[in-house]
Amino acid sequence: MSEQRPEEQDRDREKDQMPQEEPDPTRTPAPEPEPEPDAAPESHAGPEPHAAPESDAEPESDAEPKSVPGREEHEPQREAVPAPAPAPRGRRLRRLLRGRPGAAVVGAVVGALLAGGTAAWRAGELPFMSRDMCWGSLSADTVDRLVTNGDIRSAELSLRTAGDIGGSSTECRVQRWEDDELKWEISAQVRRLEQFNGRGAREWTRQFLSPAMVPLGGDTPGMVSPSRAWVALPESCTGGGGHDDPPTVVSLSSGSLDSFEEDPDKAREYRAAMADAVIELTNGVLAEKGCQGRFPQPDELARLPERRPLDEHGAEELCGLKGTRLPALLKGSGDDSKATRATTDVSGPAHSCEYGRNFDLDATRFTTIENPNLAGFVIPLAYSSPVRFRGDGFGGVFGDMSVYIATCQTGPVAFLVQQERVGGKREPMVELLPAYVSAEAERIGCGKVKVTGPEPAL
Repeated sequence: MSEQRPEEQDRDREKDQMPQEEPDPTRTPAPEPEPEPDAAPESHAGPEPHAAPESDAEPESDAEPKSVPGREEHEPQREAVPAPAPAPRGRRLRRLLRGRPGAAVVGAVVGALLAGGTAAWRAGELPFMSRDMCWGSLSADTVDRLVTNGDIRSAELSLRTAGDIGGSSTECRVQRWEDDELKWEISAQVRRLEQFNGRGAREWTRQFLSPAMVPLGGDTPGMVSPSRAWVALPESCTGGGGHDDPPTVVSLSSGSLDSFEEDPDKAREYRAAMADAVIELTNGVLAEKGCQGRFPQPDELARLPERRPLDEHGAEELCGLKGTRLPALLKGSGDDSKATRATTDVSGPAHSCEYGRNFDLDATRFTTIENPNLAGFVIPLAYSSPVRFRGDGFGGVFGDMSVYIATCQTGPVAFLVQQERVGGKREPMVELLPAYVSAEAERIGCGKVKVTGPEPAL
């Protein structure tokens, strides 16, 4: 074999490197690969914070070079990426707002309202996002019956610990504003009533067991007036263990105690709205706490208690109780003549009557709590006072309030006498308690209850 020249060896190597396949005229040419869009680096931290606005057409990109023939067989095949799961509601909202005019402002408002537990809209108009108020319990329609006109705003605290063992209270407020001025406010509370707190017991019974209250009816342990309403939660929901544990109550407060006294028609209308609202609120709290059972909406309520001159309503009897005489200190005379007001339906958890010229300022109030669970929160006051009543039950005196506990067939019953203003040497809450307890205990079926005292505690 003859030896090749160096130039011939170079030409032979070039021929070996050239493709040997001849083109086939019957073969359809393969389409030129389309350019791939920019590939973002893989990340598990979510979308980029500065994503471009979405559009219908996919943008072209020349960031990655086009494919080279013969290269694909050496590259690993990319696995198909599954479609992402539907985004949570909040992320979906952010995606819808992304790139739209004003999205930053709207997003900030939505985030502030949802995170802060607040809401706001104009009365008579639905909020831009459907959301019930006060722990998801009060609907917009219910709020419109309670608060009309102006800008409606609400704020609430967490419901997590209210009513649980060791918990105290939580609150939601619904407000009406006009020209940046607060015009009306409704306070909703869920609270475990405090034992060993004479001042707290006096204030709560004064507001929520006043003669203006009537029962909600049926087996619902609650009462309502044009300005106050409450329902006691079941012990199975709050972890209560019996009569010694104070109840947890859901309550509504709106305005002063006698806000609608001068307008009976308006009073009846607002009282009906308060009754429906407190049931709706209570059922919402039960649902939020995961408790079983719901309370029915109230039926027709008892007539409104009215202020009556003493000569028209048992002027010679204490709270209309047979066998009693009304003391002269409760009658008054001339310009100081007093009136009376009494609960019109005494079949509920509690009832009371009061005497005075101005019930908020000088009333003497007599209250009977027949619901054993509700009576339990004042029992500690009856045996922790420095001044004691004795007899068939036990009791004590705390400043301007006296408490006596007797045991009846249904359990403990509490009798209270309160004096709004104590002046001079007369103390109605001490002088009048024995006669009231004896007559009232017999009326409600407890039999004869003898009360002795007062005397200093041993």
